[in-house]
Amino acid sequence: MVGQDVNSRSDADGRGAGAFVKLGAAALCIVCFGVLFWDGLIYAASAWERDEFSYGYIVPPLALLMIWHALRGMTPPAVSRGGGIGAAIVVFAAVLAVLAKVGGMPTFGYYGFILSLLGLVLILYGAYGLRWLLFPIAYLFFALPLPNTLYIQVSTTMQHISSVLGTDILRAMGYSVFLNGNIIDLGLYQLQVAEACNGLRYLFPLASFAYLVGYIYAGPIWHRVVLFLFTVPITIAINSARIALTGILVNYQGVEAAEGFMHAFEGWVIFVFGLVLLFVVLQILMLISGDRRLFVARLNLDIIIPAPGRVPAPMARATPALIVALVAVVAGVVAFSALPEGARTVPPRKPLATFPLSIDGWSGTERAILPTQLETLQVDDYIVADYENPQVDTPVNLYVAWYDAQDRRATIHSPAVCIPAGGWEITDLSDTTLTPDGMDTPLTVNRSVIVNGTQRQLVYFWFELRHRRLTDELRIKLANVWDALTLGRTDGALVRVITPIRQSEDPEDADARLRAFLGDALPLLDAYVPN
Repeated sequence: MVGQDVNSRSDADGRGAGAFVKLGAAALCIVCFGVLFWDGLIYAASAWERDEFSYGYIVPPLALLMIWHALRGMTPPAVSRGGGIGAAIVVFAAVLAVLAKVGGMPTFGYYGFILSLLGLVLILYGAYGLRWLLFPIAYLFFALPLPNTLYIQVSTTMQHISSVLGTDILRAMGYSVFLNGNIIDLGLYQLQVAEACNGLRYLFPLASFAYLVGYIYAGPIWHRVVLFLFTVPITIAINSARIALTGILVNYQGVEAAEGFMHAFEGWVIFVFGLVLLFVVLQILMLISGDRRLFVARLNLDIIIPAPGRVPAPMARATPALIVALVAVVAGVVAFSALPEGARTVPPRKPLATFPLSIDGWSGTERAILPTQLETLQVDDYIVADYENPQVDTPVNLYVAWYDAQDRRATIHSPAVCIPAGGWEITDLSDTTLTPDGMDTPLTVNRSVIVNGTQRQLVYFWFELRHRRLTDELRIKLANVWDALTLGRTDGALVRVITPIRQSEDPEDADARLRAFLGDALPLLDAYVPN
């Protein structure tokens, strides 16, 4: 019996030592994750300086707190499936980190960090552990803005909806107002619903808060889902109310009411009201389910109180997968450290300031972009010019935006998400292949007819990326990664041409006008946008 006790104690000590080694290797993996996904983490942290993401500072600490409590509540089985899948996820995340750096896509680097944590959980605790830790780790998604393309689309949509509803509220209150795009005309004053008033500074914090409430809420899952989804209509409602309130104050006090401390204070009051509405929704959900208690009765507040505890031992079969993951992240760190930050090889080119303003009968007048717009676009070179031709009674506007490299500093902005902010509605957007006059090579462009009141315009735009012309933004990202690896380049340009469609004119006549202009101007572009 004594011998058996000694052997049992020895086995337990061995298992304890093995668990300690595994947890140490896991900690080393996490450190390597920090190095490997550093660009993505820094990119996320830099976004917290923006008003709509200023809550991001509290996301990592709260996520760590939730992870700690989840670990304390786990009693994982000695053997569970998922280790091999977890190792594959970590390997994929390591590759994603390298590609994200090469292609200048820090957003994907941050997503890779979250993915690698989920893979590590699968390695250590299997599918059982993932069920416990998925929710806390997924909370880290709230610390990063949406990808640029998606963010601009959501921002533009929210901006437009809030403008329309804010105007409707003012009209319902008896005010005479006119909405032109995102500009509310109050008669004596014009109130511009800027991008900063799109409501996202309410939506993201409210969604983050609803996610946290869902985590500590001890009620049905469908309650949590409905509560989270309700952050969208609540945001639209309170943002529209704020715009209407600002319009009323501006009408009585002037434009000063839409600026400075008063405007900021008003925003905080509206946000607090949004939080109240969120809890009202939760209370209504409880009443629908027959629970007449106050909502705080179902909040498990113990989760937010730090408490001592032990981290459970990893699975017995975690060692092989953990070794694979550790080798993958170390190799990724070596590759990551050896790579430059983005591709910076830019071929010789002429500055767009020297692009001809006289082109085969077309005479151009150059225009400038406002400093605030340049700060958003982050272009390295550009030209905006209106071209007229004595034989054509309608001008053509040319805009070319050049980027030395597309990285976390700057990416190409698509007109499809920028045009609506100027008050124009896109009525048609599709890929069109055409042959400019005098040229034999077909050209595929995004073609759109945009409308603002009684005004119509025809728009062509496409993206010049090294040796290719693209119309799809997803393909831009993929092309940037490939060309960064094979050519050492991520430079590119947006080319956009616009012409008005006259009242009695058929859009096909406007098409002919743009084809004629491109036939004369496009051959000159290669010297300024090298491919």
